[in-house]
Amino acid sequence: MGDNFPYYPEIHVGGHLYFPPPYSASPLSASVHRGLIAIGTLALLSVISILTLICFIAYRFATWRIHYRTFLGYNQYVVLVLNLLLADLQQSSGFLISWHWFKDDMILAPSSACFAQGWLIHSGDVASGLFVLAIAIHTFYTAVYGRRVGNRGFAACVVGLWGFAYLLTGTGVGMHGDKYFVRAGAWCWVSPAYENDRLAFHYIWIFLIEFGTVIIYFLTFWQLRKKTKELFRGGLERGNSRNAATIEAVNRVTKLMTLYPCVYVLLTLPLSAGRMWSMAHQGRPTSDAYACVAGALITSCGWVDSLLYTLTRKRLLQDTMPGQSGNSRRTHDDSNNWEATELGSKGITHTRTVTVEGGQVLDTPRQGEAEGVPRSRRQPSDAAGWERPPSPNGSIDPILSGKGSGGKTKTEITVGLQDIMSDEEEEDDIAQLPAYVAKPTPRR
Repeated sequence: MGDNFPYYPEIHVGGHLYFPPPYSASPLSASVHRGLIAIGTLALLSVISILTLICFIAYRFATWRIHYRTFLGYNQYVVLVLNLLLADLQQSSGFLISWHWFKDDMILAPSSACFAQGWLIHSGDVASGLFVLAIAIHTFYTAVYGRRVGNRGFAACVVGLWGFAYLLTGTGVGMHGDKYFVRAGAWCWVSPAYENDRLAFHYIWIFLIEFGTVIIYFLTFWQLRKKTKELFRGGLERGNSRNAATIEAVNRVTKLMTLYPCVYVLLTLPLSAGRMWSMAHQGRPTSDAYACVAGALITSCGWVDSLLYTLTRKRLLQDTMPGQSGNSRRTHDDSNNWEATELGSKGITHTRTVTVEGGQVLDTPRQGEAEGVPRSRRQPSDAAGWERPPSPNGSIDPILSGKGSGGKTKTEITVGLQDIMSDEEEEDDIAQLPAYVAKPTPRR
């Protein structure tokens, strides 16, 4: 027997040899056969909902100029959710193979269907967990530290997460070949003969992700609460603070992004707990009914995540996309956008735009503020919004130049103010700025 233990003696089905029970099953028990209907139905719902949502996001990527001021792909929150959906799609596609077992009334290993299901479920589950953790870390980093991950570093992290998920899955396959994925309850997954591999390449990472995300979000909310108290200390009323919209938007985004790890933990914990219980009891399997319920829950991650994004998309984009609005990308007040106001090193700041023209520093109110300024005192830039090119930072470009009239050059500089101050103090602060000299640039 050697390396083939415990897969002997093999059974003959349809003229082919397969592993004996419990690594194959022919025919299926009545409870498993019925349970596959629920698993397959929810998997189909997840695949359809994810594909529909991905097509919609792809359409918005292609037509971003109509809806947003900046390219949608620069919004790192959207990119992370998109990758989470792709991981859910992979996992749900694996559970779709349940219809094949239901039709044949058997689960046979080794077979191409069993290998495909085991690979898709294993790698999809790990990838989903990794992107849930990435969302938690990204939210903590941007909300608490007020910094943005660089585009190259962000892209490298996304590619690295996918590579790590496939590495964890492929290592076991490389070690054991077609013996690695066999029947494990109501579908194909890592063989119970390789409990150590289950722990090293799957369970330990899933539990680290589940508990890690809980800890990260606890620290995130604790730090935000602490910062909010510090900012409003001294009797400063929330309604009068220029940072009020920024603080509220940061908290809204954090709460929205918390929903994804909550869904992941709730839907994956029953299956993970059942597998760990089985390991603790010398490989004793859970009941078929429990396995089917746990499988139905985990394959629901796809349609639940799709529903979450659909319900929260508008609010999320309003808080993280500059100029996002229902009808026009030029009429939205960026003061309600925490990425548009840019978080500084203290986590919560606001910005002020200063116009430099002809060597003179002119205070330029924001778009929403210009309405309260007398027409005779308005600058030309107040009368009409400027359309700016895409920014990979997903926020107000710090310098816009070449928009002046005649031979003069007008430059707008967005100045980030770390501390909250009253309007009068802010005006005095701007008045004390040095006289920047903008070098004229001839028109082409």
